[in-house]
Amino acid sequence: MNKTLYIDNFEFWMENDTEKLPDVSFIPSMLRRRMSALEKVAIGLANKIAPETPDYKLVFASRFGEWEQTIKLIRQFYDDKEMSPAGFSNSVHNAAMGHFSLLTHNKNSYTSVAAGEKTIENALLDAILTDKPVLFIYGEEHTPTEYEHMLEKPGLSHGCAILIKGNGQKKYELTTNNEDLPPLSFEELKNALQTGSNITTSNWILSKK
Repeated sequence: MNKTLYIDNFEFWMENDTEKLPDVSFIPSMLRRRMSALEKVAIGLANKIAPETPDYKLVFASRFGEWEQTIKLIRQFYDDKEMSPAGFSNSVHNAAMGHFSLLTHNKNSYTSVAAGEKTIENALLDAILTDKPVLFIYGEEHTPTEYEHMLEKPGLSHGCAILIKGNGQKKYELTTNNEDLPPLSFEELKNALQTGSNITTSNWILSKK
C-alpha cells in the first residue's frame, strides 16, 4: 500500500469557555435551528476549508454520532410511545453530511464511518484511498451526562476538517505499518498536521515529504 497525496488545508476546533460551537451563521436560520450540535460542529468546520466548486467527495467520522438526538428520541418514545420523524432523520449517522451536501450543492458520494476507538484512523484511511479530491470531517458532541460514567475520559465538543487533493504544497506518502500501536487520537492527528510530523497508526503511516 503506497500512495502519494497532498493535504491542502486543515482546521481543528475544540469547545472552550467562549465558543461552545463553531460559527454556523452562514446556514439559513430555519435549517440551523433544526440542526444538532454534532451537525453544527461538522458543517461549521467543513465550511471553513471546503472548495468553492463542489467537485470533491466527503468522508465523515464520528465514534458516538448523534448522542443528544438519540437520547431525545428514546425519552420521547418512553413518554409518548412514538418518535418524531424529523427527530429520527437528524439522529442517523450521515445527517451532517446530508445537510452539508445540500448546502454546497455537492452531488458526489459521501461516507459516514463509526469504528469504535479506531474511528479516526479508519475513516482517514478511507479518505486517503479515495481517488478524487476528498474532504475528511470528524466531529463529536459534548459527552451527555448520562454517559459520562461509562467513559474513561468524557469529552467536550470537538472536530476537524482536512482537505485532501491530488496536488498542493504539503506532500505526504502513505505506506503500510505493522506495529502494535494504540488508536490514533484527535490530539495526535492535530499535532502531527500542525508540526508536519508523521501520522502513524498500527496499519499505516502518512509521512511528510
